[in-house]
Amino acid sequence: MTEPDGDPSTLLRGTAVFAACATAVLYLLGLLLTGFAVSEVGSGADSTPMHQCRSTPDRPEGATVETHDVRYLPVGVRCRTTDGREYDSGVVPAWLNPALAVSFAATVVLTAAAFVQADRRAAARQRTAVRQPG
Repeated sequence: MTEPDGDPSTLLRGTAVFAACATAVLYLLGLLLTGFAVSEVGSGADSTPMHQCRSTPDRPEGATVETHDVRYLPVGVRCRTTDGREYDSGVVPAWLNPALAVSFAATVVLTAAAFVQADRRAAARQRTAVRQPG
């Protein structure tokens, strides 16, 4: 049985799918940016330590970069100095992780709302079927 166009549950499902796609695209963008930056490390002169770790404005003054750590949640690369301090490399734009969190939360909320709406519609159909003499 198909539902009519413009039905709230159809709109909720479509919006939930859109939010899930946006979440996937944002996460993949973060992974691509991180992967491209990390792939350059160790492949050529002046490639170690990571260039982004050496040139970011977040680098503590006078600190010597030792290594970097790739993070998958939140997406990004953290740089570590010889004295143990960490800072962001700036590989992933500052807006990406908050946008990823918002789109993920929207996906969860919209999916839950779509399930609730579908459950309500099924209960209403069942009540209607019981009331009709057959």
